[in-house]
Amino acid sequence: MIKVLFLIIVAEAWTAVGQVLFKKSTNSIEVHSLRTTGNMARFIKNITSKPMIWVGLLSMSIGMVVWLIALAQADLSIVFSIGSIQYILILFLAHYLLGEKIDKMKLIGTLLVAVGIILIAIS
Repeated sequence: MIKVLFLIIVAEAWTAVGQVLFKKSTNSIEVHSLRTTGNMARFIKNITSKPMIWVGLLSMSIGMVVWLIALAQADLSIVFSIGSIQYILILFLAHYLLGEKIDKMKLIGTLLVAVGIILIAIS
């Protein structure tokens, strides 16, 4: 179980880094209403021209490969539940790398997720 737990943490860390890179890249893009085809095409063009989007995709791809390795070794219900650790990683990465605030409700919610992960892991 320790090996699977390690694989899940590695997979979720890669995925969380990819998400942070996505957010960092999209912060610099002016978003218009995406209801028109022209605005949607402009948004896609802007996104695909950002190098950090591609690095984020690579990071998430690595996370997916490690995730599949973890899935091959444990039940989906366990792997998926422990995979919720991504919420915790994202909270702290967003705080330290993007300057997002951690308020009391986010902290309480994250602590509840952590308790759930611990309960699943020890079951």
